Amino acid sequence: MKCGDKGFTTVTGHPCGQTIGADTPACIWHSRTPEERTLLASKGGLKTTIKRAFPSDYAVGFPDREAVVRVVEDLAKRALTDQVDLRRIDTALRAASVALTAFGMATQEKMVDALLRLEHGGTAIVLLERMQASLSTGTRRPLPGRLVRVPTEEPSA
Repeated sequence: MKCGDKGFTTVTGHPCGQTIGADTPACIWHSRTPEERTLLASKGGLKTTIKRAFPSDYAVGFPDREAVVRVVEDLAKRALTDQVDLRRIDTALRAASVALTAFGMATQEKMVDALLRLEHGGTAIVLLERMQASLSTGTRRPLPGRLVRVPTEEPSA
């Protein structure tokens, strides 16, 4: 039996096509007040969003590159097999991309330090580290003054 068979119509004026039981007075929409229908509609969207979200205990951590790869593999599996929100997957993949970029930058910094040590030696590295430390802390030491030699002998004429 259809809800329209009991006299209920849609917005367009056609009979309601919702299937109902013979002893049911009307479908879920026509048996409620407008306020109840609004509340029902809002709950449906919220439940769908919650259903598609990751569990609250889902842990995402990026302690190293291998962990990033494991998380990305898990996200790919969930995107292809589970009913999850793909926008959330996209956000998580962007975060993983940022983490991989940070790991790459750290590796580059280590390589630059190693090359500087090879090229300039230990003394230059110590001076560079002191300069960087003073720039980051804001403390400055004045440069040593110029040594002026006073002649001890008078020039012969």
